[in-house]
Amino acid sequence: MELLEHIEIEPAVDATASVIWLHGLGADGHDFEPIVPELKLPEKSGIRFIFPHAPMRSVTIND
Repeated sequence: MELLEHIEIEPAVDATASVIWLHGLGADGHDFEPIVPELKLPEKSGIRFIFPHAPMRSVTIND
């Protein structure tokens, strides 16, 4: 099985939890990466963040 391309932000200490942040149509993991510092988590929170990039898919809209 191939892993999706992704961004992984490791904590300053050993990880004890992981958040996998999924995005919606038209976005990718880079769009949500700036959220991590905005959460103002303690430096020793031990939370790893993973932002996967979904494969590109063509989309059609039915009228």
